[in-house]
Amino acid sequence: MPAPGTAAADPATPADTAFPKCVTAQLRLDKGVGGPVGGDWFLRFINSSSRTCVLQGFPGVSQTNGPSDDPVGEPAVRDEGPQAPKPAPVTLTPGGAAQFEFITYPKQINDCAALRTTTLRVYPPDNTESLWLPWDNLICPSPQRMLVVRAITPL
Repeated sequence: MPAPGTAAADPATPADTAFPKCVTAQLRLDKGVGGPVGGDWFLRFINSSSRTCVLQGFPGVSQTNGPSDDPVGEPAVRDEGPQAPKPAPVTLTPGGAAQFEFITYPKQINDCAALRTTTLRVYPPDNTESLWLPWDNLICPSPQRMLVVRAITPL
């Protein structure tokens, strides 16, 4: 219990774990499970390094036409609603994985001049370097929002 007049530390911060935050170079991205029919995907970060690390929070996700191209349409918005998982540290041992839910709204495509994209760019939480997957999909141009991302969770 903290001393009177002081705040308790947030137990869900990676700083409170015994391991450092995962950096992009330690991770690979996997398409996981899900599919275009429902527009609901569970993508995975896999620790491809020899060191244990921690992921916490929301990845940044956008559709592009190449690993280093500019985003097409709006990036994914965070789902921080009452039914969504809350950000909590997920420890990844070497070879270990964590997942996040990525939701697309394909029915909205009929209401816009949709653009085709070839790549999904994903930034692990607290990283400025991205990973990518081949992603043949459609998206509405800005400002229509069609992508939602949820916090990292254990597998």
